[in-house]
Amino acid sequence: MTDNDYVWLFLRVVAGGIIFPYGMQKLLGWFDDFGGGVGVKQTLARMRGKKIPAALGWLIILGQSLGSVALILGFWGRLAAAANFIIFTGAFFVHARDGWTLNWLGKKKGEGVEYFVLLLSVLLVIIIKGTGAFSLDHCLKLR
Repeated sequence: MTDNDYVWLFLRVVAGGIIFPYGMQKLLGWFDDFGGGVGVKQTLARMRGKKIPAALGWLIILGQSLGSVALILGFWGRLAAAANFIIFTGAFFVHARDGWTLNWLGKKKGEGVEYFVLLLSVLLVIIIKGTGAFSLDHCLKLR
């Protein structure tokens, strides 16, 4: 069961807030200026181009969009964190060839993995410790 700790509240809201735009650009086509805003049809087409099966594409779309909201609300937070941990582990491996740092100076072909390491660390803490204070998990006494 999750406890009433405010640290876990902070981490889950931050993680959910980070993941939310990625999910919504894939699901609803929001956030054009965030490097996406493509919606389901285009997201699945792009994933198909990367040899990702449609079923897995849908899991990624739903995991990021619904999972981010679940994290923010603290509803089935461990499950949402675990699903996104799997998704962003995949992203980590996709970007691993681009090195450690993000493309701050615009001189690299892609982005590095430092962002993913940080997000994966936060998600792992949520998986282990739960969603904390002001979470539906805590109110409903869910694990």
